[in-house]
Amino acid sequence: MMNSFVTEDISKVGLSERVDAKLKRLQEEKHFTDMRDAYRVGIALAIACGIRPPEIIPPKVNRYNISQIDEDKSIETAISLLMDTEGVPPYRWAERLAEWGVERLSQESEKGQIDFLKLLTEAKENAKDI
Repeated sequence: MMNSFVTEDISKVGLSERVDAKLKRLQEEKHFTDMRDAYRVGIALAIACGIRPPEIIPPKVNRYNISQIDEDKSIETAISLLMDTEGVPPYRWAERLAEWGVERLSQESEKGQIDFLKLLTEAKENAKDI
């Protein structure tokens, strides 16, 4: 029997189709000028909140080459240093974090403007529970 655990990392990252539509909406509604920024902020928010992200539920949209979102490898480094990824490669983990973070940003945007101070305060409170 073959183990379904994947050890290879990916060369493109994305989101589920459902959350990818929310990423586009974040840009269309001018919460972010570039969808890549929203993707990165989603990752950072999830890391700050100490999220243990589940796998993305297909279908999935491959949106960015790694070089388009992590030119200096800071995302890979942060994930590797700050999180126990349970053997999941950093960019596969980044996708999962982005999925959660973009979803959370989208929820906040539904109230009008995204209250980043509120999100950071929530992250700080969540970090205390870890």
